[in-house]
Amino acid sequence: MGEARGSVDRRQGPAWWRRLRGADGPVKGESSTLSYYALLIATLALLAFGLIMVFSVQSVTTAAQGGNAFTAFSKYLVFAAVGLVGMVVLSRLPLRALKRLAWPALLLAFALQLLVFVPGIGIDVYGNRNWIQLPAGLGTAQPSEFIKLGLCLYLGVMASTRRDAFLGGVGTGRELARFAGWILLPAGVGIGMVMAGGDLGTVLVLTALVSGALWLGGLGWRWFATLGIVGLVGFAGASMLSANRRGRILAWLHPDRYDPLDVGYQPLHGRYALGTGGWWGVGPGSSRQKWGYLTQADSDYIFAVLGEEFGLVGALCVIVLFAVVGWCCLRIIRRSQSLYVAVATGGIMTWIVGQALINMSVVVGLLPVLGVPLPLISAGGSALVSVLLAIGVLLAFARNEPGASEALRSRTGAVRRTLAVISPRRRKRV
Repeated sequence: MGEARGSVDRRQGPAWWRRLRGADGPVKGESSTLSYYALLIATLALLAFGLIMVFSVQSVTTAAQGGNAFTAFSKYLVFAAVGLVGMVVLSRLPLRALKRLAWPALLLAFALQLLVFVPGIGIDVYGNRNWIQLPAGLGTAQPSEFIKLGLCLYLGVMASTRRDAFLGGVGTGRELARFAGWILLPAGVGIGMVMAGGDLGTVLVLTALVSGALWLGGLGWRWFATLGIVGLVGFAGASMLSANRRGRILAWLHPDRYDPLDVGYQPLHGRYALGTGGWWGVGPGSSRQKWGYLTQADSDYIFAVLGEEFGLVGALCVIVLFAVVGWCCLRIIRRSQSLYVAVATGGIMTWIVGQALINMSVVVGLLPVLGVPLPLISAGGSALVSVLLAIGVLLAFARNEPGASEALRSRTGAVRRTLAVISPRRRKRV
């Protein structure tokens, strides 16, 4: 499955990007399983942070609404369990099987996204129609989260099997038509369906994801400039046509001119939470802002509550963990011999790490409110499942690094032999 990358490495970004990644290919003496274990530990640590914070917030918000916090949290644990099982399953799949999943995954995500426009199934949340009602009282799901993973897998396959289409921007006529049909059209359909529901924050993440994958696939800078201009014009138009988005942007640019009890309320109390946390925080579960002051305390602004309860030290720990995830992705890209792996990993890295940066930048006031959750930490069952599935794909890529599969098998065998010695099976009596 390892299609050679030698002739296309020069297309994977400028010189400064290659220097950031380091020497291409495995380096003598480096650990073959470091990417796998570092990514796994960082993910589980972020998930643990997320479960703690979701329960901390929901124990207040659910009780205030007369509900049972433990019942609500148990439903969220179901999504976490499903995501973890999916992560383990995907991490064991060979690259060939992951490639075959690309088309079905993307088409299924598109079909689910269409359900948000079906009356009685799709529902509106804060003016955005990007959710569907789940059966058995499990709440709601956001199909657009799975479009992210579908596009990552799909673009990886296109980069490795249809280079003429993926690099269509360097030619004209037929090559350009292939690029538009195989790359721009599927990506545009996914982004367009999400935009039709009004979720501009998810559209930004999808756009960044596609850009990261195209960059790793070797798309030229002229195409990036052209598509970037089109994207900026579209973003400006979508922002100015919506009074709510326009108000949030203007409140971010001129915070002193806007009512702190209206559009400026959420950003202001987010900074209050971070300021109250100080160095070490007020303690787990002791946040004040989650008591009705932050209306999105368990989703978009959970990083503010985390900073209040765990302080600057806890916030920096989360930032470092996301940095580890990004570093693992760069290491997988560098060590892999597959262009498919490089492009899909680049898309997933841009999605998870980029979305985390957007969320945290919103909370600290570097960006206007965009409604983007913090991966693995914010509440949201479908978002949690999709990110864990993406991590499973990355773990599968890490297992396929040179020497990693053999090393992991040998360690598993050593653990089994140790357990057999510690707890031998009893012989049956005759």
